[in-house]
Formats: sequence, C-alpha cells, structure tokens
Amino acid sequence: MTLAIASAVLFGVWKFGIGQYRGHVSPYAIVLVTSTVGIAFYLVSAWRTDRMMFAPKDLLPGTVAGICALIATVVMLKAFQRGKLGVVAGIGATSGLVPLAYSFLIGEALSPSDVVGIVVIALGVTVFFLPAMRRKPEETHSVEAIVLALVASLFWGLAIVLEDRGSRVSIPITVLLSLVPQILFSAVMLIFVNKSLGGLTRPSLIRLAGAGAALALGNVLFFTAANVGNVGIVAVLTGLAPLVVAVLALVFLRERLTRTELSAMIITIAGAGLLAI
Repeated sequence: MTLAIASAVLFGVWKFGIGQYRGHVSPYAIVLVTSTVGIAFYLVSAWRTDRMMFAPKDLLPGTVAGICALIATVVMLKAFQRGKLGVVAGIGATSGLVPLAYSFLIGEALSPSDVVGIVVIALGVTVFFLPAMRRKPEETHSVEAIVLALVASLFWGLAIVLEDRGSRVSIPITVLLSLVPQILFSAVMLIFVNKSLGGLTRPSLIRLAGAGAALALGNVLFFTAANVGNVGIVAVLTGLAPLVVAVLALVFLRERLTRTELSAMIITIAGAGLLAI
C-alpha cells in the first residue's frame, strides 16, 4: 500500500500544479504539456527497465484507455463550465468505484479491515467536499454539471481498468499509448481552434512540465501497486489526492484549512491506515 499512497501524493502534486493555471492557461495546453512530458518519462522508464515492448496485449487496452481518458477530460471541462468547482471535483473522486467494482468481478478478495478502510475513506472524502456542496442563496447547482461529472468519472474509472489490464505486460508502454489520443486532440484544438499556445509562458511551461512528471511517476507507482495488489483498493486510496492538494495550498499559498477539512483529513488518513494493515 506504500506505493499506492505514494501515487496518491504524486497525483495531488499534479492536481496542485495544474490547478494554479486554471483560467490562465488553456486546458488543452495543460494536457499537451503534461502528456508530452509523460511520454518522454515512460520512454526513458521503459528503456531503463528493459520494458520497451509494444506487445499486442498493451496496444488495444492502452489505446482504448486513452480514448476513455480523453472523453473524461473533455466532459469534465464542460462540467466545470456549468457547475461549482468543488462539487464537480467531489463527484470526480467517485471514479475509484469503477476499479473497485472490477476487482470484485475478477475475484480479488477484501479483508474486513479493507472494507472498513474503504468506507472510512469514502466518508472522509465526502466530509472534505461538503463545504463546496453548500449553496449560497444566489447560487444554483446545475443538474447538467452533476450528470457530466458522473459521466467523466465513469470514463476515468474505465481508463484505469483498461490500463491495469494492459500494464501486466509493460506499465510504461501501456500508459504511454493512452496519452497519444490526448496529445493529438489537444494539439488539434490549439492549432486549428485556439490558433495560439493557449497562454503558455516559460514559467508556466516549466511548472506544468514538473506537474506532468509527477503524474507520470504517479501512474507508474499506481499500476505497479495494482499489479501486486488489489486494483480497487489502490484506486480508492487515490481519494487522498485532494487532501494533498489542500496541504500544498496551505504550505505554498497560505490557504487555511477549515475545521471540516481537518476532520476529513484525519478520517481519511485513518481509513488509509486500515487499508495498509
């Protein structure tokens, strides 16, 4: 479970890194930079570990996973345009339910402490996002945004399952293949639709590249953990990522944590501890 928690921390670093440029840099530019860095990372990783193989078992799952991730990204962007960021992000955390269901279908066993840990983590994540769910008198929650966020979560969960199946042969190459559709789509949008770099500057390029490296390493750790353990449990542990974002915002942006958020952190960390037993 150490690898799974480490991957959740890296996913949190990635989300924090790209979150700073939300509204300032085009989402397509963000995807293009982070995905390109990811491909470079996976090529080096595959070469250094002698896993430079494009096996048929990698090709189909990796490509379809990339398409699912692309659909999830586009749909989630539309959800962000129609609803509150906190609400949409909170619903997005449910993507881990798909791999969890998949682990049940393939017969991966859960111990009593695993079940309790999953429930506790789900409770902690829910408590963490409760403040975002509160509505001011002048605000409305878009049903369309909620539906779109659920659809995005479904496709993200499917992408995780497909990449997990393909990663049995080569983790770096499978995840690399999943990035190709995302890079092609983002490049087309920037070149033919935006007709610009999407607001990229040298400082933002460097920081987004760092975020992309964190995402790439996080994926390697995630699927390594999934291959040796239960993919459902590993996916549930990624629910720690939003808490990592909150801690980073506290340290670097001086954003204070509310009592609710602190309570959610304690609950979620306790759940992670139960899974690690």
